Amino acid sequence: MNTKKMWISSAHRGFVEGKLKENSLAAFYNAHLKGADMIETDARFTSDGVLIANHNPTAQGFNEKGEAVTYVVADTPAEKICSLILSEDDVWGTQRIPTLEQVLNLAYHTGLDVNIDLKNGYAAAEPVAKTVLKCGMIGRVVYALNGSGMKGIETILAIDPDARFIDLGVGFARTVQAFPERAKRCFCYTNDFSDENVNAIRDYGCLLALISLNENNFESAICKKPDMCEFLHTSDFRAIEDAYMKKIKLY
Repeated sequence: MNTKKMWISSAHRGFVEGKLKENSLAAFYNAHLKGADMIETDARFTSDGVLIANHNPTAQGFNEKGEAVTYVVADTPAEKICSLILSEDDVWGTQRIPTLEQVLNLAYHTGLDVNIDLKNGYAAAEPVAKTVLKCGMIGRVVYALNGSGMKGIETILAIDPDARFIDLGVGFARTVQAFPERAKRCFCYTNDFSDENVNAIRDYGCLLALISLNENNFESAICKKPDMCEFLHTSDFRAIEDAYMKKIKLY
């Protein structure tokens, strides 16, 4: 019996194990080695306008003296932030906070698609899309709009005409209900797997992305037939998906 995985497997901030750190190039490459279709990351402006991959408004790590330091990303130049040491490991080497361009370059050469969370909202729409264009990643990015709605979609489409988009749940579905290409381009993400919530998203004609998945909730999520499964960065999605596929009975 042949079965085929029909969902996009996305690794939230990469896949971490051992001393790996989330949102590091090593974590993204590790997700690629595990067979991810997509990685999720966060784009945030430094004080000098560089887009870096960092989830929080602050960046934490160690300086060259081994001292623990914390920088406010918006108030700190990229060179200083990217010099922070996240961890040192014999296998993966020294890990640092990457720029968005470095993440996209990795994705280009590994065949990964990328889900980019625009942490600065609409202000980041054009700069992120231009970085995607520069890195040869047109058509391989899902833009997490962070509330920028149709305004963000229109700005990005002018640069990346094959772009896809994602934002939160039924609220996003309502926002894009007049967008004729929503069934091909717009994912609504949620960790609410209830029939009521999932059906509401589907009724608006949008794609379904179920998030925060792990070995405990995957089977309850996959029965909703999602278009995207986003796994926690500590979840071994390959093992979880393989175990599920082996149990499928078609007749």
